[in-house]
Amino acid sequence: MSQTPVPGARGRRAAGLTAALVLALGPAVTPSAAAADTSDEAPPALNQVFEFKNAQQPCAPPGTEVVEREPWTRSFLGMDRAHSLSTGTGVEVAVLAPELDSSGPALDGAVTGGGSADCLGHGTFLAGVVGGREVPDSGTLGVAPDVSLRFVPTGDPNTGVTPPGQIASGISTAVEAGSDVILVGTASWENSGALDSAVAAATEAGVLVVAPATVNTARGPMAGYPGQHPSALSVAAHDPEGVPVVGAPLLRADGDLTRVDLLAPGDLTVGPGPGGGHVIGSGSGVAAAFAAGAAALTAARVPELTAEELRAHLIATAYPSPGGAEDPVNGGGRVDLMGALVTGPSGESVTVAGERFTPDPSPRGSLEAVPTAVTVGAFTLLVVMCVLGAAVVRNGKARGWRPAAPGEPVPIGPPPERDPESRWR
Repeated sequence: MSQTPVPGARGRRAAGLTAALVLALGPAVTPSAAAADTSDEAPPALNQVFEFKNAQQPCAPPGTEVVEREPWTRSFLGMDRAHSLSTGTGVEVAVLAPELDSSGPALDGAVTGGGSADCLGHGTFLAGVVGGREVPDSGTLGVAPDVSLRFVPTGDPNTGVTPPGQIASGISTAVEAGSDVILVGTASWENSGALDSAVAAATEAGVLVVAPATVNTARGPMAGYPGQHPSALSVAAHDPEGVPVVGAPLLRADGDLTRVDLLAPGDLTVGPGPGGGHVIGSGSGVAAAFAAGAAALTAARVPELTAEELRAHLIATAYPSPGGAEDPVNGGGRVDLMGALVTGPSGESVTVAGERFTPDPSPRGSLEAVPTAVTVGAFTLLVVMCVLGAAVVRNGKARGWRPAAPGEPVPIGPPPERDPESRWR
């Protein structure tokens, strides 16, 4: 089947629009803890990167602006809180994309195999989403900022079209290189036996494949492969309000509904692009990058998880979908970084292991050393005092609480009844 991929309609509307940037960027921040920027100045217009383009279309313009404001994705996902538990240290994520410019400050020294050119800008953006480093005067930050990134060239650098055979080859290359998580940056609208075998082999080797659930084509969104493989984590995009970008179920060529495992940010997202500046990226590939970052954080914190367990864990700890885990639009729900990090593999809360504190014995001895006779005697004395106290109260009421005269008998029985009206006389 021959299809011509096209950029998403949301992305086209976003390009160069200041109004869109107000949504894409959060509140103004400064590089220090000094007073926040409260100016009403509009954010600069940012260029947009492409997931696909026509062969005759010019390359995506490089990022020329760097904004200090945090993008909406950073607070939406609770990234700063998650980084107090894990930053992805010790985990390698392979990024399968046509090109990747690793010369910018956010990716400098973080990518194995990166270059200095990226016509589409898509690969650079995905790498920044997964593991972009902290940069002064910049509000963007990767989901797993201490992860190791490996670039695996996959797809046409001029158009972004990625046949299933190239994806299969890229997955095999990443597995042989020792990657822990594989991000398929661009899905194919066709499947193949070789692609299925590559995903199965990666899973067997303990490597999780994260892929877009859908792919944009001239006919509209279609099911994306290898995201439909049962062992792959299939991710769809949502907008800044958490609403799925593809709002209706899609049918696959075999008649089944397209499977969505998770939702992640994939519309009006901001990150590093070619040239080192900030750009706008959209699409299920971007959503898959956010999910791959979540997988890296979790794998670093709970390294004993297998690929199957890691996939199931991310789905189980997501913000639940209103339609249940099998929802063909929302999947299992929106990815939850903190939920994945603080919940154990079996669903219990993760706690920090430590030794139980037992104090040394008191020099005065323990309560168990008190003689039983003393305890019984104290209890008996308490009972006697209560009985005597009751007698005192009863006799006091009988005399109207006046002192007893010398020689006056003390009544033993209950006090005489009094006229209820006497208290008013």
